[in-house]
Amino acid sequence: MIAFLLFALFLIFLVLILTFLGLDFIAVLLGIFILIFLGLTLILTIRECYRVFKGNAPFLSSDRRLIKRIIEEIDFKDGSVVYELGCGEAKFLRELSKKKNIKAVGYEYFLIPYLMANILNFFSGQKIKIHYRDFFKANLQDADYVFCFLICDEMDRLEKKLQQELKSEAIVISNTFSFKNWQLQKIIMVDEKRGKSLNNKIYIYQK
Repeated sequence: MIAFLLFALFLIFLVLILTFLGLDFIAVLLGIFILIFLGLTLILTIRECYRVFKGNAPFLSSDRRLIKRIIEEIDFKDGSVVYELGCGEAKFLRELSKKKNIKAVGYEYFLIPYLMANILNFFSGQKIKIHYRDFFKANLQDADYVFCFLICDEMDRLEKKLQQELKSEAIVISNTFSFKNWQLQKIIMVDEKRGKSLNNKIYIYQK
């Protein structure tokens, strides 16, 4: 969302420059485009807020230090299938794909993060498949690793889904939030001084 607002501010600044240079017609056209852009952004924002109100997890971004720690601690096998559920801008998958030879797949339910993920993936050159879809409706049977950063209510639903669908020995990595019933294999603290803050505790499970 911040990136969209910065882009809008840049366009407004461009309009002022064009007006100052006497290019009024181009400035008017660009001004109309800005109004349309801001209107669409507002509509999408309201739509995303409504989805959160209905019980979907809000957009939460994993910290780079936490991602780095996961890559250091877990041995991702070559050619393995890695899913990121509620991937947002797919930061985890991009960082992992830079260092490991994996098949990266993300699911994102909100449109703005989904668009940002595809733009960033395009410019990074990473081969990551992002689905604009509810991951609860996806089939995860081929997953070797699953990463998520979700709220408690969705974790309860996800635990049942993963227990039913994942193959034996598949690994699940959760940022900050844990499953209620699944036996924990390992906990990793990113920084002991930060305690229970977000992006500081990694829960690891194995099917």
